[in-house]
Amino acid sequence: MKAFILCGEIEPKMFPFDKHYQINSLPILNKEMIFWQIDRLLKVGILESDIYVFLSYKPDQTRNLLRKYREINCIDPTLNLDVFLRNNLEQFKEGVIIQKGNCLISLDDLTYLKESEEDTSVLLIEKKQKSIDMIGAFVENNQVNQFLAHAREHYVNSEVAGVFKLDKHALETISYANYGFSQRVTGAMIPNQLFIENGLNDYLKEGNKIQPVFAQDKVHSLQFPWDILNVNAYYLNSFTKEINGYSIGDNSSVSKESTINGNIQIGNNSIIGKNVTINGNVIIGDNVNVDTGAIINGPVLIGNNSYVKDYAKLEPNTVIGCENRIGHNAEVEGVTMKGISAIHYSEMYGVIGQYVDIAAACVCGIVRFNDTPQIHKINGRTYSDTYSNAIFIGDYTRTGINNIFFPGVKVGSECALYPGLNVEKDIPHETLVIKKEEHIEKEWGYKKYGW
Repeated sequence: MKAFILCGEIEPKMFPFDKHYQINSLPILNKEMIFWQIDRLLKVGILESDIYVFLSYKPDQTRNLLRKYREINCIDPTLNLDVFLRNNLEQFKEGVIIQKGNCLISLDDLTYLKESEEDTSVLLIEKKQKSIDMIGAFVENNQVNQFLAHAREHYVNSEVAGVFKLDKHALETISYANYGFSQRVTGAMIPNQLFIENGLNDYLKEGNKIQPVFAQDKVHSLQFPWDILNVNAYYLNSFTKEINGYSIGDNSSVSKESTINGNIQIGNNSIIGKNVTINGNVIIGDNVNVDTGAIINGPVLIGNNSYVKDYAKLEPNTVIGCENRIGHNAEVEGVTMKGISAIHYSEMYGVIGQYVDIAAACVCGIVRFNDTPQIHKINGRTYSDTYSNAIFIGDYTRTGINNIFFPGVKVGSECALYPGLNVEKDIPHETLVIKKEEHIEKEWGYKKYGW
């Protein structure tokens, strides 16, 4: 059996991480998502040479990531899936697992799908969101009857997870399918693009069967910036629960003057110094310095070549990227990417992109006065989530001293923010925001004071 990973087009809903990232190049525990996808395909027995990655948005980024794999096939973005299948169908007579690039499933669920009885199966999840926000399936008597996109509630009873096991005939049907959805609810508006599910509707109409395989573990579909927090928190909790006792790498040390209230896993050449307090389970990478009164409240992961010191504080469910500098009373919660700096009394909660400079005294407000999730309006639709009150800052942005970020604001990549600025709304990519003040000057002195 072979496997396809379908990298997606640009996703504006992922702002501010749309400009510099193909979605499956975003980090999960400091490892790009596409590596998780490939590793799991390899573990279920699919050969590296039998994996095909269909490039799309930012193909150079994906090619660069895949350099370590010598045999993976990269399909040029000019070659659409349907055209590729029509020209190469005989290569895939034993069937293919197709995985959408923004979807991550567990190894167990991938195994269940691969070993399902029918040659054509689809991974589904129990319907948890509104049907008008997803591609759904109607399942009856352990068979899929139809697929519908953004339908009304009673038309579907399951959600399509984004992973399929397809035989040669199903692949052929998809390769000749109409774009959009031929079968839809009256009035539904659907983009004119290839949908695997539309081809599978044609496959069903021909009298073929599709087996539903319901996921037993969490399925992550990345579409919004807060999904980065969701998937990282989920896997961080899962991995840190497996830590028992102390695991300390070569040339690493833990000071006797530190306080460890949990289990720790430390890489090579790393130090936990004096007066450090660790609560809960923590994973620390290579060449990391945690020192001088730092407080780490696990679960936490600290990436390679970083430091956390000088009374800095990391809160639970935090993933610190590689080459980070967290110091001098900085408080961080969420996900930071490579190369960020946060020092001097800053307090940040959210997702911080690569090489962002968090200036002194930057703080974020994440609790609204009515204690409700922040609503995000995107392309005329509204969305919210457990993490939608967090702050999201794109790559290479410079904050200013004493910036205050309101709940849920998103700042684009390559921006510069003026000192003392209140960031109350989203800021587009490549924007300089300057604060305009009006000063009133009046005479003053000892006579005005009352003498």
